[in-house]
Amino acid sequence: MDFNIFLLRLGLEPNNFKNKPIEPVQFDRGFIFETEQIVEERKCPHCSSHDVYINDYRFVEYRCTENQNITDILRVKKPRFKCQKCGKTFTKSLEGINPYSNITNQVKQFILNDFSRPFTFTEIAKNYHISLNHVIKIFDGQVKFVPRLKMPRILCIDEIRFSEEINQKFVCVITDFENKEIVDLIKNRQMPYLREYFDNIPLKERENTKVFISDMYDAYSTICHRYFTNAIHVVDLFHVITQLTNAVNRIRTRVMNNEAGKGTMKYNFMKAHWKYFLCLKSHIPNKRYVYQKTGESYFYAEMVYECIKLSPDLWDGWMCLQELFRYTDMYTYDEATNFVIWISEKLLKTNNELLKSVGKTYHKWRYEIANGFNKKQTKIRYTNAIAEGLNNQLKTIIKSAYGYHNFNRFRKRAMLIMTYKNKS
Repeated sequence: MDFNIFLLRLGLEPNNFKNKPIEPVQFDRGFIFETEQIVEERKCPHCSSHDVYINDYRFVEYRCTENQNITDILRVKKPRFKCQKCGKTFTKSLEGINPYSNITNQVKQFILNDFSRPFTFTEIAKNYHISLNHVIKIFDGQVKFVPRLKMPRILCIDEIRFSEEINQKFVCVITDFENKEIVDLIKNRQMPYLREYFDNIPLKERENTKVFISDMYDAYSTICHRYFTNAIHVVDLFHVITQLTNAVNRIRTRVMNNEAGKGTMKYNFMKAHWKYFLCLKSHIPNKRYVYQKTGESYFYAEMVYECIKLSPDLWDGWMCLQELFRYTDMYTYDEATNFVIWISEKLLKTNNELLKSVGKTYHKWRYEIANGFNKKQTKIRYTNAIAEGLNNQLKTIIKSAYGYHNFNRFRKRAMLIMTYKNKS
């Protein structure tokens, strides 16, 4: 094997070693390559004296590789010098290997590249046969700061569950609706953290944001009105519909247990096919449900109607939900506003506290909901669907690592994997 080419491929300077043929020795994970360091200049790093001599030799092993799967070890015979003036001993460092390190700079670069890939720290440590603490030390030492992106024209803000700690339960995620990428992560969704974060963003940059999309969390509304004065506040459609579907589903469960009667045909249908009580009636499949005990058979739509007639509350909730699904017909802001007010008033007139609570929420957020319901000239309805998709990827990063205890480390890793992976 050519001596110079081999060392250059490992990112090492051939002039640091004696030029001699390298014969690899195979072991269980790859090969061991032995060579010897040469030192042209002998100068004491302590007293700068040139009156030094070789005191002894020692072998030092470095992990090295030409690709992403490290399997080789470079064993270097290094002379240890002693200064006759000050009496101290020392060794010379090798170009391409940092002092006190047992991996080459090239391997360290491979590890740094893997930080932008969806590998856990444990997987990286296993791939390069180094300790987990060593990988984390490299990450913390080399990845000092990962900058956020600029505030986007259409901003989505949402949160994900991060840990069980009281002050660290939810991490706030800012997403660019148009470019489908994460702008930044904020340590907490509570107001003190949000104010501190947005206070540090220049006014001119915040003024570029024209649409602010969030769920119905009061702190987000405050942030939008205080820091994004030029932006339209849009409440995400998913959270609007979920408010009512959750209420209807809770009523369905109560009716199933109390009115339907356990083991009856209606009870079994309501339990097994609950999703058909929460969807548009036109989406109910055109097939028959057969009750095994008696052999009775009815169409699914017929069964849904028979079940919701068991309770006035379930009937009112289901009918309001069917009306809510007509939001797709709203093309102007005035139409959408009147529609939301009508739905909220209809819910408030019911006799069920769950439905009334949803009606109050809709009335409180009627203008923001209308901004989400009305269809723009571009035929786009602004939703947090992009943010929800990216949030699922963030949850995968957290789950695969069995959780993160250090938010700053998680933020840097998530930004590298999801935002900067394809950027220079």
